[in-house]
Amino acid sequence: MLDILAYPFVQRALVSGVIVGIVCALLGVFVVIRKMSFFGDAISHSAFTGVALGFLLGINPSLSALGFAILVAAGMVYLQNKGNLSADTTIGIFFSGSAALGLLIIALLRGYRTDLFQYLLGDILSISDRDLMISVVMGIVVVGVMSRIMRPLLQITFNRDMAKVAGVPVERYEYLLMFLLAATVAVSLKIVGIILVTALLIVPAAAAKNISANFRQMVAWSVIFGVSSSILGLAASYWLDTSSGPTIVLTSILIFCITLAARK
Repeated sequence: MLDILAYPFVQRALVSGVIVGIVCALLGVFVVIRKMSFFGDAISHSAFTGVALGFLLGINPSLSALGFAILVAAGMVYLQNKGNLSADTTIGIFFSGSAALGLLIIALLRGYRTDLFQYLLGDILSISDRDLMISVVMGIVVVGVMSRIMRPLLQITFNRDMAKVAGVPVERYEYLLMFLLAATVAVSLKIVGIILVTALLIVPAAAAKNISANFRQMVAWSVIFGVSSSILGLAASYWLDTSSGPTIVLTSILIFCITLAARK
């Protein structure tokens, strides 16, 4: 394994995998304890629609995915807060709408676009220097913002009404959390793909919850499991000659099973 680290594409894959593992695990803690798993799924599908829209309009697919995912995230938060709708109803509306729009846009594209389906399946070994730079910037921004808003987000998570009474701008933080989630999903699409990005948000945090006694431990273990899944998954994909994205996710599932057995 160490001999292939001399290749630049492996170095880029390793660094981006670690970054995605950290960021997804950090956000995943709130996704799990706030029971927002399907919010992440809806955002990932909307990001893929943004990718297709970028190919149709001839603009950068990563930027169009980011913009469309943020728009959908803002719409879901607004509709849930102002439209008096439950979370599952809101998700159903945006999930089905984004999927339908994505299929319509794909039908308008001429020919078979292998570069489009790269975002569907993901390929961490093919990311460029620009993709890596975007991942680094995204990681710095998300970790920096989350370190500042962790406490009020925790207040909102466990008692939303009490946080509002205490003067916490609840809706502002909820919008910010969804924006960070949308940005993370959009950037991670090319690395692990739309099908698997939700798993990286949920599984490491769920595994951490199995063995954590408090919130701090859950955050720490979630990040450790996220990074370990990326590194071990890449190593396993090299030795087994398998696709890197699914191997990373299956590695995180294995870690979850181990923690579940340890809890029992």
